This record gives sequence, C-alpha cells and structure tokens, in this order.
Amino acid sequence: MKDYFADSPGGRVALAKIKPASPNFRLYAAGWIEKGPPANWNTMKFAGAEFRAAKTGPNKGKLTVEIPGTRCSVCVTKDEMRKAEKKRNKQDLAEAEARVSRHV
Repeated sequence: MKDYFADSPGGRVALAKIKPASPNFRLYAAGWIEKGPPANWNTMKFAGAEFRAAKTGPNKGKLTVEIPGTRCSVCVTKDEMRKAEKKRNKQDLAEAEARVSRHV
C-alpha cells in the first residue's frame, strides 16, 4: 500500500505531528474541513492507521489490513503546509548544490 500523502507538504506535516511508531503506518485520507468557497479553506484533516500484510488472497503480502485501534487523525493548516514546503525547497536546493560541487 503506497502512502500517497506522505510526500505532500500537508502529509509531511501530518506525519510529523502524529509521530507514528510503526513503519507500517500510512495516511489514507485527507480533506478540507471548512465549508464555503475554496478561497476560505484553511485547514485540512489527515487520517491514518497502521496496516499489516494480508496473509491470504490476491493482496497477500501487501499492507492492506488495518490494525484495530491504530487510527488517528490530525489537522494541518495552510501556513504549516507553506512552511514545510519552503523548508523542503531549501533542503532540495542545498542537496542539488552539493551534487554540483562534487562534480566540478
């Protein structure tokens, strides 16, 4: 099971807030919680849980079975997402500069 949210700015903030203990924890849902026009939306809710590999069936060996009692959710604001994206961009730039300097 791929965690599609983990590489998004909001997903990275959500995982930092949740601090999952298991490597099998996955975010599986996200959505804006405000009503009204999208321009007024500010907070996104992320939900996740720990999964285990299926023992039988077509998904045998894949993380598809949710472990009971491991569900949790967290809210992330647009400002938190922006800060995470800026931080990620700075890290990416520093890594790119390091790669270039090694090759020069």
